[in-house]
Amino acid sequence: MCYQEDAAQMILVQTVTTSWTKASRGGRLAELRSRVPKQLPARIVDDSAPVVWHAVTYSEQNDFAEPLTAHSTTHIPNNRFGCSNIEIELREDSAVLTYRYQTGAPARRFFDKSGNYLAPEHSIEVVNNRWASIEYNGRFSCIDTGNWWYEHVVVNVAVGNSVDANVFCTSTPIKRYCQLAKLL
Repeated sequence: MCYQEDAAQMILVQTVTTSWTKASRGGRLAELRSRVPKQLPARIVDDSAPVVWHAVTYSEQNDFAEPLTAHSTTHIPNNRFGCSNIEIELREDSAVLTYRYQTGAPARRFFDKSGNYLAPEHSIEVVNNRWASIEYNGRFSCIDTGNWWYEHVVVNVAVGNSVDANVFCTSTPIKRYCQLAKLL
């Protein structure tokens, strides 16, 4: 982490992950899945911690009615926050939220003006007393079983000297970036 201990700043990361199988691609379950919120009040376990991660997961297992899991922690391994295509660089007075396509179908392909392949990537610097959001989706498969599933992930990041638990619900982000593919 690139966080300096003497800074009196907090970074709040909220991930809202929705997962489903082919059973929820259409019909009633797809309608229920589309109602999953993109931001929620955060559960802050330690308001003196420099970084708090609030992870929420919705699933077809309970018809997307309520979170299947929800937990908060101040221990975040490798700044990935449980996301395969998101990285967060923690800085002294800000955070950089980056979407970088690495996995998930369909493959995301972009090209520069010369026709050279570029991996999709987008960064947002989140400055003090503001927040930003990135969302992406994909189809993933288990290397061991071959079973596959879909995921829709929203990552909200707030930075401030103190961050209110309702920041994502009561204010507007400085920027939202969406990398949503048509999932077959």
